[in-house]
Amino acid sequence: MSGARAVVVGGGMAGLCAARALTVAFDEVILLERDAYPDGDAPRPGVPQARHAHALLERGWIELERLFPGFQARLLAAGGQEVDSGMDLATLRPAGWQRRAPGQRLWLMSRDGLERIVRDFVRQSPVILRERVRATSLLTSPSSRAGGRVQVTGVRLRSREGGAATELPADLVVDASGRNSRAITWLTELGVRAPEVETVDSFAGYSSRWYRRPAPARWPSSYWWKGAWVDPRPPGQRRGGVLFPIEGDRWIATLYGYSRGYPPMDEVGFLQAAAELRSPVIATSLAHAEPLGPVHAHRGLLNRFHHYERMPDTVDGFTAIGDSVCVFNPIYGQGMSVLALCAVQLRDVASRLGPRDPALGRTFFAEQARLFQAPWELATGADFRFPATEGARPRGIALANAYTDALFAAALHDPVLLADAGRVFSLMQPSTTLLKPSRIARVVAGSVLTRLRGGHASVRYGMPPPA
Repeated sequence: MSGARAVVVGGGMAGLCAARALTVAFDEVILLERDAYPDGDAPRPGVPQARHAHALLERGWIELERLFPGFQARLLAAGGQEVDSGMDLATLRPAGWQRRAPGQRLWLMSRDGLERIVRDFVRQSPVILRERVRATSLLTSPSSRAGGRVQVTGVRLRSREGGAATELPADLVVDASGRNSRAITWLTELGVRAPEVETVDSFAGYSSRWYRRPAPARWPSSYWWKGAWVDPRPPGQRRGGVLFPIEGDRWIATLYGYSRGYPPMDEVGFLQAAAELRSPVIATSLAHAEPLGPVHAHRGLLNRFHHYERMPDTVDGFTAIGDSVCVFNPIYGQGMSVLALCAVQLRDVASRLGPRDPALGRTFFAEQARLFQAPWELATGADFRFPATEGARPRGIALANAYTDALFAAALHDPVLLADAGRVFSLMQPSTTLLKPSRIARVVAGSVLTRLRGGHASVRYGMPPPA
């Protein structure tokens, strides 16, 4: 045994997944969490987005099973919902109602329930959990600070119970502390030049409320859907919403808005906003359900990419994962699935290079950046449909969005395009799948048929078509 130790800063989903991933290469893995973990499925402090809708895409479903064998069975046993978005959700796209056909699979559960399952797996692993401790800075060897190269040797800690700061040596420190990471501050304190940061902000926000799902006797027989998804129609119509079934016979209703069109935070305003979406399907469904609590709001849903892979200085013994590096507008539901993919990549890099290879951290940064690229383009491309979005607009974005709009319009009636789009947005296939000549031909054909029929998208729609 080499005695190699890894320390993971941050005990949320990113930290739990990273810690489990590192057990394959390190003899000791210590996970630091600033708060005390709750019992059961209770909310964890520091996770403001936990009260809103969450989804696992198919790639996330697969990768979490690779990290935690038995995860899938445990999630379903705990009441997690597997839905086919094409068959089980009444889905209104910008161009109209999606025809019922097998589509993208989603796994739905509350964030608290999902994190509890993962936390239980980690508790049963060799990972050492230390709660109510806060990392305050990185440790480094003074002799290593030369020539644009720094060797991180651990972290400095403070217990939230009080007392003096302590030092925890490590061969690798992984920052998994999320959107509010202080890692760049820690690195600049060591003389390291900060990485380039890319930001795209559509000024989006959430409001959500939980409901008890209606008993079958209260649910109209013509309402075939288990949930609903209503897209906005940019640029003018800025609000959308989802109604997702989750464990415990509950629904999460999440409304979202772009360009500061934030949905209301009060009960009356929330219901009115649901009724004013492009279809009343969510509001009409909620009229049959029982509210389980207040409206919860979350703002500041920007995209931000810290390009550690381009850092001008070399930092050994340190890396970061997940939201600490790249955050996506969570409206698109990619975050947890991308995180799972990154954690498996961290496991593979650590296994391949070994725990004390100085290139481990920067190799992972480079490979993780490649994993981020496709979901980053999907999320920011969608946000740039709204004129008020701020950030560097990629060349050709207007053309790319016009093609995507045409593709989704054609997919309303083309099961091949619908299946391909589902696999791309589930992170199962590259986006280039949608640019094959055969797929472009189907998009063009769909656009021509729509024009010949005299079809055009409406702003407002009624209830979903019959099954």
